[in-house]
Amino acid sequence: MAITKKQSEMDVEKWLKSEQAGRDMCGEFEFCGNCDKEVENPCAKALSAYNKQKKAEKPAKAKCATKCSATKKSGKKA
Repeated sequence: MAITKKQSEMDVEKWLKSEQAGRDMCGEFEFCGNCDKEVENPCAKALSAYNKQKKAEKPAKAKCATKCSATKKSGKKA
């Protein structure tokens, strides 16, 4: 999705949530810590940075060594 389209969608969502809360919700979302209001499409860029950060924080799944796959195929313990 184009970043400008994502920003537009986020602006609508932010507006609706602000209306519900009775206050401006700008700066209230989890991804807002990555926001730079001086750039174009700040919410979309902040969300993208937030998602990349979260993805990097997840521990990588342990990959099975070659021994594991050989053991599974033969049914014998390594």
